Amino acid sequence: MIVREARQEEVHIIMEIESSGIRHPWTYDLIESLITSDKKVALVAADEDDIPLGYVGASFLFEEAEIGNICVLPEARGKGIGQLLMIAMDDFMRAHGVEKIFLEVESDNIPAISLYEKSNYSKYNARSNYYGQGLDALLYVKNLNG
Repeated sequence: MIVREARQEEVHIIMEIESSGIRHPWTYDLIESLITSDKKVALVAADEDDIPLGYVGASFLFEEAEIGNICVLPEARGKGIGQLLMIAMDDFMRAHGVEKIFLEVESDNIPAISLYEKSNYSKYNARSNYYGQGLDALLYVKNLNG
């Protein structure tokens, strides 16, 4: 498994990955902007044939970043791919001078919450009913400096 920056020709593959596991997948244009903008990034975890099995996308400015989405194909879950993507994103952000990474997650997304907490993210707030009645947004942050 290798983690690398996504290529523009992989936008459709990333859309398929998102559609397989995210309730509100991003549009083509939003995903493409992760690849074409100099203040955004999409990292993919690719198999031995260089086929993406998962991805994480984020934006960054100065010392702060925000992870927008992370998703792994259902058939590739449970193999540590999400953890590899989170580690690679930390490394990418450190290399670009980022000190804190923020993200939000639906309160019922237990696998994602587990991944974030294993990746040393700390919950700092919540937005009630942000995703609809009874679906709160949990807000997490990670300080890359310790």
